[in-house]
Amino acid sequence: METIIRTQNLRKTFYTGEIPVHALKGVDLEIGEGEFVVILGPSGSGKSTLLNILGGMDAPTEGEIFYRGKPLQNMNKKELTMFRRNAVGFIFQFYNLMPNLTALENVTLAAEITNDPLEPRKVLAEMGLAEREDHFPSQLSGGEQQRVAIARAITKNPDILLCDEPTGALDYETGKQVLDALRNFNRDLGKTVLVITHNAAIGNMGDKVVYIKDGRVDRIKINPNPVSASEVSW
Repeated sequence: METIIRTQNLRKTFYTGEIPVHALKGVDLEIGEGEFVVILGPSGSGKSTLLNILGGMDAPTEGEIFYRGKPLQNMNKKELTMFRRNAVGFIFQFYNLMPNLTALENVTLAAEITNDPLEPRKVLAEMGLAEREDHFPSQLSGGEQQRVAIARAITKNPDILLCDEPTGALDYETGKQVLDALRNFNRDLGKTVLVITHNAAIGNMGDKVVYIKDGRVDRIKINPNPVSASEVSW
């Protein structure tokens, strides 16, 4: 399996006034192409900071990150923008949809800025939203809005889908629908998916589970028999 993302001694320090906060303390990690990876850890463990650096949204204080062997820190501004635009899709706990655009328009907007998009209407239909494509976010339930957000990210057809607590604001059944959509993207298209969560049950879905504790990789578990979303209970 080809390594798509690799980090080496990744460190990130923030400052609250003059007080340093060490969010990441030397993270070494390899993510294989086509893997479904769950990053588990409590609040404040550094999960979101790691995800933002992996996606080129933030830069490490020290250490290196490589995408297909190319160091992100050596990319110029234009190259980094193209990396974020074409190689990475982001899904957040809160949906960040454009309120004045319909579901279809929100998804189409993402398709228009990338090189090799999927068909927005088809992706929405696969999310079970074919009959909701002309609705505005305010007319959709929370679960429907999250599925639009996932469709928006998937339509970009990215190499890597980075998901920050994607089920955190959802009820149990809707959360399973969202996890199913992520797994289908991973399995059907062979794309790499990273899900960060504090919910240990979701770890059972991962081909690989990375446990983050106090800004470090505490341990990594390889799961030979990951379960489907319907088998996850929390």
